[in-house]
Amino acid sequence: MLIPKYSGTLDLLGSASNGNGQDASKLSAIIEQARQAKVELVAQQKRLREEKAPKPLSAKDLRKMETKRFEEKTRVRHPNTSSILSRPHPIKGVRKIPVLVNARGLPFLRIKKPQPTNLSGVIRHKLERRWKRILRRDRLTIDLLFAKDEDSWDRMTGAQEPTTWARHYQLGLTEVFDQIRESDEAAAELAQKMWNVVLKERAMAEEEEKERRAKGDSLAGRD
Repeated sequence: MLIPKYSGTLDLLGSASNGNGQDASKLSAIIEQARQAKVELVAQQKRLREEKAPKPLSAKDLRKMETKRFEEKTRVRHPNTSSILSRPHPIKGVRKIPVLVNARGLPFLRIKKPQPTNLSGVIRHKLERRWKRILRRDRLTIDLLFAKDEDSWDRMTGAQEPTTWARHYQLGLTEVFDQIRESDEAAAELAQKMWNVVLKERAMAEEEEKERRAKGDSLAGRD
């Protein structure tokens, strides 16, 4: 909307301020027209933004979206998913052999990338639990030294208690050592089972490759 120019704007303002009702009305109309023009301009700009074609996503943005969808899809383990140790399974096409990975002492089989979110969560939880046990072991080891000093002081002063200070820390230290040892032994046993899966997958992949080649040679001979 075009706003008409009014000649003698200062005269109009002066007249309106002196109480001229007609000029005051003209001045109000001009102000209202300016306000309406601003409202229409804002609305027009909004329509242009909405009608503007969206910018095509870059390859990086597409990868991010795909990764996010995969993370949401694999956040919870599917109830019908079989154990990784039940492999190998019959498949169609070329078999992809899993890779045995060592994540700071925790073994797992990587089938493909990206890694399922639920698997990452399990690995992170187990590693955090093991690290907490290591911290507790180190803390108890230091506390045990102080406790032995307390016991030595009690013997020197004849103020020995029914049980020693060191005994409580030694029991805790033995417990955490057993926990770490048991988890490490379980991880080693699991690693061996997973390695057996890899060997079986390799053997089956080789056998399937031989069958494909024999089938290809047979078809070529018919031609």
